[in-house]
Amino acid sequence: MKNKQTALQQKLSQPAQLPAIAKNIHVLMQALANDDLNFLQLTEIIKHYPEITARLIFLANSSWSAPISPINNIEHAISRLGVSIVKSVSIAISIASSFDTRRCPCFDTVHFWTSSMLAAEGAGLLASKLPQHNVDIELEQTAQTAGLLHNLGLLWLADNLPSETDTALQRIYTEPSLSVNESLRLSIDTDYCKIGGWIANQLKLPKVLIAAMEYHRTPHYQESSKEIVLIVGEATRIASALHKQAVEISSNTDLENLGIDSSAQAIIFQQLADKFENTQQLAQSLFKG
Repeated sequence: MKNKQTALQQKLSQPAQLPAIAKNIHVLMQALANDDLNFLQLTEIIKHYPEITARLIFLANSSWSAPISPINNIEHAISRLGVSIVKSVSIAISIASSFDTRRCPCFDTVHFWTSSMLAAEGAGLLASKLPQHNVDIELEQTAQTAGLLHNLGLLWLADNLPSETDTALQRIYTEPSLSVNESLRLSIDTDYCKIGGWIANQLKLPKVLIAAMEYHRTPHYQESSKEIVLIVGEATRIASALHKQAVEISSNTDLENLGIDSSAQAIIFQQLADKFENTQQLAQSLFKG
C-alpha cells in the first residue's frame, strides 16, 4: 500500500498534465453554455475541433443514427443528430481524447460513457423538477454538465495509475458487493470522487461543478451547492441500478426534501430505463467504432 500511495502522492503533488482538457473542455463548455445557440453558431464552434467534427460525422453515419443517405459534412451531421446530442457528445469526445485507458484492461469504455450520459440526462431531468426551476433556468444545464463530468476522476486514474485501477476494477468482478470507490480505496487509498474534485480544481471549473464531482457519492450532503450535488448523486445511482438491470429503486429522501417527490423520481427512473439501450448503443458507436 505504501508504494501505491507514493505513486499517487507523486502524481497529485505535481500540476495535472491536462493540456488537451484545459484547452478543449473548458473553452468548449463555455462556448456551448449558451442555450440560445442557433444551428449556424453551433456549427461554427464545432468546426474549431477537428476530432469532434470527424467523430460527429462518423456518428451521424453509424447504425445508431441510420441515415437514409451518407452524411458528408458537419452541417448535415449536426442537423441529423440534433443540438442536444451534439452538445453532450462534443464534451464527451473532448474528454475522451485527453486520456489513454488502454493500459487498464478492466476499464470498460462503453460502460463508463453510458453511465456519464445517463447521469447527465438524469441530472437534467431531476433539476427540472425542483420547485424553483421556473426561476433558475441555468440549474438544469449545470446539472447536466455536472452529470457528464461526475466520474472524470476514474478516467484520470485509468490513465495515470492503470495497474492499480485495473486491480480495483478486477476485484469488483470477484466481489460484486463492492462499489468502485470502495475497491479503489483498497488499492490506492483514494477514490474517483476525490480525484475528480482535484482535477476540477486544477481546471478552475466553477465551484458548483467541483462540489458535484467530489461529493456526489457523499450521503445526505448538506454543504454548498447541495441541490446539484444531491441530484447528480441520484442520477448516478439510477445509472448504476440500470446497469444492474434493476426495474425500480427506492425513493431518495434527500430529493423529497428538495421538493422532488417519489412519484417524480419514479417517472424519471423509467424515462432513463427507456433510454438505457439507446444510450449504450450511442456509447458503443462513439467509443468503440
